[in-house]
Amino acid sequence: MNHSLQQRLSVWLSMAIVVIGLLAGGVSFWLAYNEAQEFQDDSLRQIASLVDADRLPSDGQRSAGAIDNDPEARIVVQRLSASEDRTSAQLALPENMKRGFHTLDIGGAQWRVYIRTLKSGERIAVAQETQVRSEAAQDSALRTLLPLVALIPLLVFFSRRLVGVSLAPVRALAKVADAQSENTPAALPTAHVPDEIAPFVQSINRLLERINRLMEQQRRFIADAAHELRTPLTALSLQAQNLERADSLEACKERLLPLKTGLERSRHLLDQLLGLARQQAGTGKLQQVDLVDIAQTVIEEVFPLAEMKRIDLGLEQQGKVLIDADVSAIHMLLRNAVDNALLYTPEGGEVTVRVRSDEDEGILEVIDNGPGIPKEERERVFDAFYRVPGSHDGGSGLGLAIVRNIAERLGGTVRLEDRPDRTGLVFVYRQRLSPT
Repeated sequence: MNHSLQQRLSVWLSMAIVVIGLLAGGVSFWLAYNEAQEFQDDSLRQIASLVDADRLPSDGQRSAGAIDNDPEARIVVQRLSASEDRTSAQLALPENMKRGFHTLDIGGAQWRVYIRTLKSGERIAVAQETQVRSEAAQDSALRTLLPLVALIPLLVFFSRRLVGVSLAPVRALAKVADAQSENTPAALPTAHVPDEIAPFVQSINRLLERINRLMEQQRRFIADAAHELRTPLTALSLQAQNLERADSLEACKERLLPLKTGLERSRHLLDQLLGLARQQAGTGKLQQVDLVDIAQTVIEEVFPLAEMKRIDLGLEQQGKVLIDADVSAIHMLLRNAVDNALLYTPEGGEVTVRVRSDEDEGILEVIDNGPGIPKEERERVFDAFYRVPGSHDGGSGLGLAIVRNIAERLGGTVRLEDRPDRTGLVFVYRQRLSPT
C-alpha cells in the first residue's frame, strides 16, 4: 500500500477533477441541449408570426413547402382546414389542436408543431421534425462540452505539478534533517515552511532541543563518572602496591583493610551508577504499591547498619497508603533517602521513616537529627556527583540524583526541609494516591 502523501493527494485531486468535470460536463450538455430546443421553438414561433394569410396557398393548392432549401431541416407551414381535400405535401394534423406547441407522431415520424390563429380567424401550423431538432441540439451541446472535456486532462496534469511544488519545502526539510550532525543536532529552519507544517516542524525543534539537553547531560554524566571512578581506582592501585611491599603477615593484614574498604566503595559507586542508568531508562512497570510495605522492607534491610551506629531507626504509619509506581523504583528512592540519613546522622542519633497521606497525596518522609544541609545547597545536592563542601562522608554523590530522577519519572515531587523541632533534615516525597 502506498503511503506517499504526494501520491495520495495527486490521486484524490485527479479523481475529484475527473468526477466534477464529468458532472459539470453532463450539466452543461443538458443545459445547452435544452437551450437549443428552446431556441428552435422560438424559431417556429417567429416564423409563424411572420406568415401572412394572403401569402398562404389555397386549400386546393400545394400548401406545404420548405422554408429552408435543406430537406433535412425543412420547416412546414400550412393552414389548418376542415376540407377533406389535402395535397400530398400537407401534414395530417388534427383540426381541433389548441394554440401553442405540440409534439405529434405523423406518418411514422415525430413533429414539433406550433399552432397560431391569424387576425382573420384562420389557423396555421408551423412544423419541424423532432429528429432534425434533436440532432441540431446535440451538435450545439457537444460543441459547448468539448472545451470542458479537453480541459480535464490539463487540470489533472497541473494539479499533480502543484502538489509536487507545494510539498517541495517538506523534501527540503528532510534534506536538512539528514545533514544534521548526530552529536549536536540543530533546529530545523521555519522561514519558508507552510503554515500547515510549521507546528510539526516546531515540535521537532522542541524535541531536538530536549535531545540536545539529554545528550549534554549524558556527556557530563560520563565525564563525572570517569572522574569519580579514576580516583578510587588510583587509590586501589596505590594500596595494592603498598600491600606488595609488605614484609610481614601483620603488615599485609594491616594494609589489606583499606584495600577492602576501597573495593567496597568502588562497588557501591558502580551500583549507584547502574541504578541511575536503569532509572533513566525508565523500563519499570507501574502498579499499585503500598508505601507502608516498601518502608518496612527498607527498614529491615538497613537495620544492621543502624544498629552498628547505635541509631534509633523507627517507622510511623497511618494505615495503607497506595500509589501507582514501579516497585523497584520507589524502593530505591526510599533506600537512598534512608542511606543518606544514616550516613549523616551521628552515632546515637535517630532516623524516622514516616508514611502518611494528605488529601489526595501519599507522602514519604525520612527525618534525621544530623547536621542538615544549608538552604542554598539543597537544590544542588540533587545533581549527580555533587557533594556539600566540607563533607567527608565518602558518599558517591549519586543517591539524591537517583531520587530526583525516580520522582520525575513517577510524577512525584521531592524536596529537603529543615526539621522544625530540632537540628536535622526532613526528606519529603509526594505523589498522587491511586484512584479508588
